[in-house]
Amino acid sequence: MSTAVDVLAATLRAGIEGEGAHTKASSLLDGLDWRTAGRQVPDCPYTIQQLANHVIWWNGYCIAGIRGENPTPPTHAVDGWPGPEAPKSEADWIAFVAAYKGSLAALAAELDRGDLTAQNPGGRRVRADSIRAMANHVSYHGGQIALVRRMLGAWPPPGGGDTW
Repeated sequence: MSTAVDVLAATLRAGIEGEGAHTKASSLLDGLDWRTAGRQVPDCPYTIQQLANHVIWWNGYCIAGIRGENPTPPTHAVDGWPGPEAPKSEADWIAFVAAYKGSLAALAAELDRGDLTAQNPGGRRVRADSIRAMANHVSYHGGQIALVRRMLGAWPPPGGGDTW
């Protein structure tokens, strides 16, 4: 029989990884041409690469906080949106996709690193709440990536994704 903490961990993992109506988060960039990843959609403030890099940045920030590393919070919202609009080459894009997938895996790994009900070092949040916030963040921006891909005619990824 599962405990409440087991159910919580499974729910958080599903939020990070995506399930059901959500396309698997780690496959959102699959099959995307590197040039398309940096294309600007009219009136859209971000490219796909910028959206994914924002997820990478905040996942790293959250993980550092959970581990008690006391990351410096961004002074302005724009500070959480680092990096270029577009990859410089196919090799650059391949490395970037690996970093994106690695950030998701690192966040999911935090579910297994310690007691989800324990306070983070510094006491600002409980571990589960920090991970929940990032799972929501991954889902939110994952939806944006899917929408921008659709607008660019590059949806669904090879593994499939809802189109309705």
